[in-house]
Amino acid sequence: MKARSCRHVMVLALVLSCPLTLAGAPADAPNGTALAGPRYQTLRALAQYVDTTAQGALEGAVDDARHGTPSEARFVFSIRAFALSTAVFHREVDAYEKAPFDVRPAVAALASRAREVEEKLREARALESTYDEWNAIRDGLDRASSLLAGQDVEVPAAFVVPALSGAILEQFRQLAHDLELSSKRAHASAKREVGRYDRGPQFLGELEYFAAETRVLHLRADEGDVASQQLGPIVDHLLEEARQADRRMRDAQAFPEVWDDSGRTITLLQRMATLVRS
Repeated sequence: MKARSCRHVMVLALVLSCPLTLAGAPADAPNGTALAGPRYQTLRALAQYVDTTAQGALEGAVDDARHGTPSEARFVFSIRAFALSTAVFHREVDAYEKAPFDVRPAVAALASRAREVEEKLREARALESTYDEWNAIRDGLDRASSLLAGQDVEVPAAFVVPALSGAILEQFRQLAHDLELSSKRAHASAKREVGRYDRGPQFLGELEYFAAETRVLHLRADEGDVASQQLGPIVDHLLEEARQADRRMRDAQAFPEVWDDSGRTITLLQRMATLVRS
């Protein structure tokens, strides 16, 4: 409890130390005019876009760190602090008409902080599934800077894809169920024939691990909302693993008994990948 409280204090201190709350500062936009009308509405939309994308990056980072290495988990605090800052900025922009402030330094501070966090992640090759979100965040902040410099900009399409629902969600869950059955069946077949092949134990271990991964995916798909930005990278990773394993077994002429299930697994994952991108 004490450690958690300290952490909350540190996050609050970071937010309070950032030049985001600037009520009372000059409310100037280009040419000395206050933000209003379509320009203000564009800024509001950009603030929402950056905030929503940052929350998605945080959600993905927390999930990846939970299943990753301790070295990756250390970056979550910085991402959480950044996401909190974008939420503060979003609220202040929404309240701009009642409490105007100079938006430009706030945007510049967020852009600088986003670059700093992203550079550290890339240098450490950590939480790679969030890289697309950081690209989108920087793009949104660049557009906000251009808007405040007097340029006309468009708001990009929402980066964070809504969770699957309805018939598509049910189809995804059925595919996850079939995927687990297919991978378990392949592992069971290989286990019966492992003694017949020189590299049998190696491939058997890979199939066992893959079956465990598909079990986790199936459980997550059945637990609740299927967020494309979270499960999409997992599906892509499994698809690449399945393709590589299938190629290695065929090249080694090992376990032809499981080739049909291996091919079926790849097909199922391809269909799942299409659903999370739809």
